[in-house]
Amino acid sequence: MSTNKKFPVAKHLTDREYQLLLTVYANHNRAMGIEKRKDYTLSDIVKVKRNLKEKCLEVYYRNGDWWHYTTKGEWW
Repeated sequence: MSTNKKFPVAKHLTDREYQLLLTVYANHNRAMGIEKRKDYTLSDIVKVKRNLKEKCLEVYYRNGDWWHYTTKGEWW
């Protein structure tokens, strides 16, 4: 996947990290109620940071919330 197809805040991620982001995001989003989803769209992600120590991505949302998206497909 080329970087021009990734959304802007995720362009720095490797293809594998980007796929992890999309997969865990989709599962996380499905676990939320309809109303809550409105604050957690892909366009609401303002920053994504690698956390190599914890083997996860830190995903920051416009509303100030952030989550760890792990290589095990979990979020916390």
